[in-house]
Amino acid sequence: MSEDRPIVAPLPVRNSDGTFTVTTSDAGDVRILCPSWCTVQHGYRYPPAKAEITHRSEPVWALADTPEHGPVSMVEVGLVQWPYSDRTQVFLSVETDDGHLEVGPTGSRRIAAALRSHADHILAMVGQLEAIRAEGS
Repeated sequence: MSEDRPIVAPLPVRNSDGTFTVTTSDAGDVRILCPSWCTVQHGYRYPPAKAEITHRSEPVWALADTPEHGPVSMVEVGLVQWPYSDRTQVFLSVETDDGHLEVGPTGSRRIAAALRSHADHILAMVGQLEAIRAEGS
């Protein structure tokens, strides 16, 4: 077999009943029904194993429009599920400096709390920044 296989598979075939057919390397054609929150196209390593079939929501980024850099994105979150893997539950996918973490409700709440705490820290530093700049004027 050639090592020149495509990295991303062709889009799955959409069937007349709203399901999709994904051709897999280990289970042949698999017909899937996407949950309502699954809005991202299904692109896979070609051909994917059945366990690699993934549902993803549209990613959402925390955005800030800064005068210095314009609009910047800081963290991406979205829903993700591998319905045919050993992890069939839906997770929150959170972008980190090490890639994406998939966490459940408890982890999601802890991440939200950490981001709120970090926002408070940033606001405290803004006060410090303004004071330092005022001293230098």
